[in-house]
Amino acid sequence: MGTINSAIALVKNPTGYMSANKDAPATVRGIMMNYVAVLAAIPFVATLIGNLWYFNAFLPVGFVGSFVAYAILAAVLTYILDVVAVYVVALVISMLAPTFGSSNDQIKSLKLASFIFTPAFLIGILDLIPILSLLTILGVLYGLYILYLGIPIVLGTPKEKVLGYAIAVVVATFVVYLIIGAIIGVVTAAAFHTGMGII
Repeated sequence: MGTINSAIALVKNPTGYMSANKDAPATVRGIMMNYVAVLAAIPFVATLIGNLWYFNAFLPVGFVGSFVAYAILAAVLTYILDVVAVYVVALVISMLAPTFGSSNDQIKSLKLASFIFTPAFLIGILDLIPILSLLTILGVLYGLYILYLGIPIVLGTPKEKVLGYAIAVVVATFVVYLIIGAIIGVVTAAAFHTGMGII
């Protein structure tokens, strides 16, 4: 619950939370295992449960087997790739830092990346009801707001370079998620057709 409480505190008061925690001792392993992996489990569990009950409730019996395989694989892949995405975005933030006169600090970059993803992970609970999953875009938008606030706070970016830095990170993150979406699409499509073959 400590991780969840920290995430809620960040969302409620991004500026205050980031200011208070930007210099707190941390390790890559600690951030990834104790914060990112825990929060990413929220949309994982919600997506898995939501898809399974939805498929069982509304699909013809003959299609359930293939969609169960799809639901499980999609949830597992999304979880793994969400965790990886946070680390990749942190690398991007770190690599871009010198260009925008910012602190090139691996831990601070990873902290900021984890802060950016926090709202999306929390609102991922809505995936319990698949029709509400579109609302998770609100978490993404709030994450962009946290990014804009966090760049000068966490990385000490000069005020005049904050917007450019934020746009560069957003573009890089968009590319990361295009790749993730492509991977999930290919693998889950294969799982669906395999399941259809078994029925």
